[in-house]
Amino acid sequence: MRSPLVAVLDAAERGGKLNLRTADIAQALPGVSADALRQALHRQQRKGRIVSASRGSEHWVIVPLQDASAGAPPLETWLDAYLSRTLGLPYYVGLLSAAEVYGASPQAVMVTQIMVPKARRPVQVGRHRLVFFERSRIPEMPVAWHETTHGRFKVSSQALTALELVARQQMAGGIARVLEVLQGLIPDITNEGLRAALDALDEIPTAQRTGLLLIRANQPDLADLVATWLETKRTRRIALSPGATDTGPCTLDARFKVLVPDSIQQANT
Repeated sequence: MRSPLVAVLDAAERGGKLNLRTADIAQALPGVSADALRQALHRQQRKGRIVSASRGSEHWVIVPLQDASAGAPPLETWLDAYLSRTLGLPYYVGLLSAAEVYGASPQAVMVTQIMVPKARRPVQVGRHRLVFFERSRIPEMPVAWHETTHGRFKVSSQALTALELVARQQMAGGIARVLEVLQGLIPDITNEGLRAALDALDEIPTAQRTGLLLIRANQPDLADLVATWLETKRTRRIALSPGATDTGPCTLDARFKVLVPDSIQQANT
């Protein structure tokens, strides 16, 4: 005989609702005690019928049969509901994960990189591993909705993605990988989009490094826009990679005040 909880889960899935909270389930099962419900939920979790978004969140994701091998449905079905509604967090998918959304990352990304107001511990939901990075003023950042037939979640704009990859090179796999990804992002970056991202991020060293890389990528118009944005800012001489100490032989780009390692200069000639 089917358990009352299974009936609730099946009905929710038939209705296209894959995100449920413990309180919602308890309301649908008024005759079941809290302890009994908790045990029933854990039994269904062990069977792979549902998965917990994170410990203590009381957010459960129904796993349709076609997604059983992955242990969870696609991110689009539950990520926004989990972060925005259950946790009440402003967020957006960024860095290499955003680049992958735009088809600009030549290598598969093994985790989903997410910007939130305060850094959080990674979360594993089925095969999906969420890694969180701190970003202030998230509501001011230019983002877009990534939409599929499964649902949608927020993602940084192409221009913001490029800037943040330049700013967080080590988290993105180093300058070589950032350069590779930028080549895929740049064709879709507009003047308006870049200006909005520069204003929102407001990071002078990041703008300097990005301007230099845009010149290297044969994008003089976008580089000019960055140079214009920097005209009223106080700039200083910086390394191409944040935190770099021993960069070896370098050449200073006088326009953006960026020290470019000779090895990168030679690779781009």
